[in-house]
Amino acid sequence: MPQPFDIIIRNGQVVNADGSVHLDVGIRGSKIVALSAAIEDAGETEIDAAKRLVFPGFIDGHTHMGIPIMGTHSIDDFESGSVAAACGGITTIVDFTVQQPGEALHESVKERLDKADSKSHVDYALHVNVTDQPHKRLVEIPELIRSGYSAFKVFSTYREAGMMITWPEFRAVLDVVHRNGGLLFLHAEDNALIEAQTAQNVTAGHKAAIYHARSRTSEAEAKAIAAAAQIARELDARLYIVHLSSRAGLEAALEARALGAKLILETCPQYLVLTEEKYEQRNGHYWITTPALRTQEDTEALWQAVAGGDIDVVATDHCPFTVEQKNAAMGTFHLTPNGLPGVETLFPLLYSYGVARGRISQERLVELLATAPARYLGLDERKGTIQPGADADIVVWNPNTPWQIQAPLMHGKADWSPYEGMDISGRVEHVFLRGQPLVTDTEFVGQQIQGRCLHRKQ
Repeated sequence: MPQPFDIIIRNGQVVNADGSVHLDVGIRGSKIVALSAAIEDAGETEIDAAKRLVFPGFIDGHTHMGIPIMGTHSIDDFESGSVAAACGGITTIVDFTVQQPGEALHESVKERLDKADSKSHVDYALHVNVTDQPHKRLVEIPELIRSGYSAFKVFSTYREAGMMITWPEFRAVLDVVHRNGGLLFLHAEDNALIEAQTAQNVTAGHKAAIYHARSRTSEAEAKAIAAAAQIARELDARLYIVHLSSRAGLEAALEARALGAKLILETCPQYLVLTEEKYEQRNGHYWITTPALRTQEDTEALWQAVAGGDIDVVATDHCPFTVEQKNAAMGTFHLTPNGLPGVETLFPLLYSYGVARGRISQERLVELLATAPARYLGLDERKGTIQPGADADIVVWNPNTPWQIQAPLMHGKADWSPYEGMDISGRVEHVFLRGQPLVTDTEFVGQQIQGRCLHRKQ
């Protein structure tokens, strides 16, 4: 007779955003079908998760696989990046289209899907970047939303790269996205401030990495957030602020919320565990990312906001480069490709420096990395929680096997880690994507491509 369950995960502490309970998890096919204090039936495969934590598969809602930047490409493609994701407990990534000059939005979606299709080991969805001639693209947005591409992104900076949107254009895009039930994401930095400070530093001969932080300041972030939030409030529209990096930016966002702005706030691990001191050390240009790393005071303010519920999501902005790519500009801050690897270390870092240090609860971690991303991305009918009917995306975490981050242990294509030497308070032992094993006993076992493109509900 066939077994009632394909997989049973026994004796683990099941952690959801609303609480944690000692339960067995029964999986049949691609779905979770049973939660019980003790499942009496047998499973074809059984895993003893005693003294382990059982989490829903995590979602990294902000990745950049193989994108063009500064004459090169981020080094992970969807295949290598998804292996790294799986090994870090991430079972869904959300990436971005790359709109070329003159290109229609639906064409940029098709090109990005071609890069991801049959290559990703984890499930994936897409945000649609609106970077070229936004007013001409407004007519495409309603149909894209109806097709399941309900999230869009714009930039208030990167004029030199042809990506910046003006505030009137921002208003127009936000209005049409909002009226059609979508969600707009914003990279919020004031371009005029950044260009002026960058020019001043370059003219003065300042090339070192620290001048990246001196040129892309927290003031620039705060100013852009305030301007965008005012427009969002006038339109009564939700607005998602990506990679919040500073206390000043946080305060601007909270002030806007107090006035009625519907802001969703995301930060990243680099802004919680790294500071601008990295720029002062040898090879400091390796850590150049945008926004820039900030001060210890900024990291503490962000941690308080993460713990207190003011920050809604933690994602990575995963955009990795090799040492050779980072060195190509010989350390000149404004010519170095900006981005860091992060998808594999998102969950381990937030657990180790959040949960294990008493800053946040394990339930709050699930809210930040699974439940809230699924909700905001329109995936919450199947992702972000352990409950019957949900996709069997499961992470088994052993909090009793500490280790240390070392670049050779990572699974992406970057040959260095910004978190080198940092202690991790546990290890990912098992990962399942819709009931299929991706990681078994800490080893990646995903021999066949399992990832699917997810289309979001409005």
